[in-house]
Amino acid sequence: MVQFITDFVLWNPLISIVVFSFVITFVLTFAYKVLTDQKKMKEIKEKQKELSARIKENRDNPQKMSELQKEMLQNSAQSMRLTLKPMLITFIPVILVFIWLSNTYKNAEVGNIISWGASLPLIGNGAGWLLSYVIFSLIFSIILRRIFKL
Repeated sequence: MVQFITDFVLWNPLISIVVFSFVITFVLTFAYKVLTDQKKMKEIKEKQKELSARIKENRDNPQKMSELQKEMLQNSAQSMRLTLKPMLITFIPVILVFIWLSNTYKNAEVGNIISWGASLPLIGNGAGWLLSYVIFSLIFSIILRRIFKL
C-alpha cells in the first residue's frame, strides 16, 4: 500500500495532492456537519445577523451598543463551543495525516507541485505539497460547504 501511494505521488504530484486535499477536506467537512448541532448553529448565525443590524442602528447610543456587543460576544462563545467538538475529534488524525503526507512527498523527492515561473518574496518560485494542499483545500472547502449547506 505504501509503495502504491509513493508511486501515485511520483506519477503525478499535482493530481495526488488534489486527491489528498479533496479527501481530507471532505472528511473534515463531513465531521463538522455530523458532530455539530446544525439547527443551533443556524439559530446562532441568524441571531448574529440580527444583532449586527441592531448595532448599526444604534451607533449613536454607546450604552445600547455596548449591550448588543456583549450579547454578540456571548453568541460567538456559544458558536465556538459548538465547533470545538469536531475540531478536537479530528485534530490528532489530521496531524498524523500531515506528518505522513510530509514524509511521503519528501521520500518521493517532489519539489514544487505548482510552479509560477517567477521567484516571489517569501514564497519562491512555486508551491510545495503544503501550499498546494492549502490552495486546493480552500477551494474544496468552499464547494463542499455549499453542498452540505453549512
